[in-house]
Amino acid sequence: MIRRAIKGGEVPPTIALEILLYSYSKTFAINPYVAKDTPIRVMTDMLLVHGEIEKVKSEEIENATKK
Repeated sequence: MIRRAIKGGEVPPTIALEILLYSYSKTFAINPYVAKDTPIRVMTDMLLVHGEIEKVKSEEIENATKK
């Protein structure tokens, strides 16, 4: 079920929330028991920002290695 969610499949909301909580906790090195009190909107916003920052870093590295 978790594998299906990771690949973009439909899963119950409880599984989706567990994956979101895991991703948020792992990315920002936050204790999951503390992170579970974070609003879902904040978690998703922060993960989106982090993803964009990682994309920019990757592009900069790629451009630097092409020179």
